[in-house]
Amino acid sequence: MCISLEADIDMNIYAPTDAPLPICCVDLLQGAVSCDVKEDIDAILWGMRLADIRRYFGQRFWEEETRSASQAIAAEPSPHLESVSEHSWHVADTALLLATNFAHLNASRCVVLAILHDKMELLIGDYDPLGPDGTGLSTHAFNEEMLKKKIKAEEQAISQYIKSLRPSVRREQERLLLECLQGRTLESRFVKAVDKIQALAFVLTKKRGAIELPHLCFTLRFSSKAVTYFPGLRLHYMELRSRLMKDAADFHRCSVLEIEQRAGLGGGVI
Repeated sequence: MCISLEADIDMNIYAPTDAPLPICCVDLLQGAVSCDVKEDIDAILWGMRLADIRRYFGQRFWEEETRSASQAIAAEPSPHLESVSEHSWHVADTALLLATNFAHLNASRCVVLAILHDKMELLIGDYDPLGPDGTGLSTHAFNEEMLKKKIKAEEQAISQYIKSLRPSVRREQERLLLECLQGRTLESRFVKAVDKIQALAFVLTKKRGAIELPHLCFTLRFSSKAVTYFPGLRLHYMELRSRLMKDAADFHRCSVLEIEQRAGLGGGVI
């Protein structure tokens, strides 16, 4: 056995984040049975509706803000482009739901990592994975040098952030943030996978099939990293992929096969 199943796993056991898990680890990551996957995806999509419930909306003393919010809603129908905090909550909610499929995961730790995983964007912003041409070839999505630069920026942000904390919590916060970044534990790799699953779910919900084929191609290629990070989520990725392809085919008034051919996609994971 090459790994420990305790909550704190040796950080040096795992390969780099984008590398597949060692073969002897994959057997531990068998996911949900197919009959559960559709229910899981339905629950994920339903939970995303919480972003539409606005606090203070329509309440006394919040009339002016309610009018402004109503105008924003009219300008951008639901779902609106999500904030980083909304995304992080959805990742945590999804992680809590899906972690129950894997007996060897520490679900509580997954939720903690999910909450923190994008917090450094307070300092570095939300990096654009698409790039000017929409392919991701010049960004951290598929460019190794740009990925290294992004990781370096996040490491520097972590160092800056923990200096602002009281001494008693600095060590634990640093440890958790680096675990999120490095992806060398089962829990952190799981959260990285769920991050991609949630993003795919958002594209499905927001675009409603009205997605340009180059965007579709990028989205499926980038989100398929979920299967590399955590193979047990393959069926969940494939279910979301199937729904997105169907919606795109309906919108473009053609078959799923035609969409795959026009977008240069195969029928496999990507």
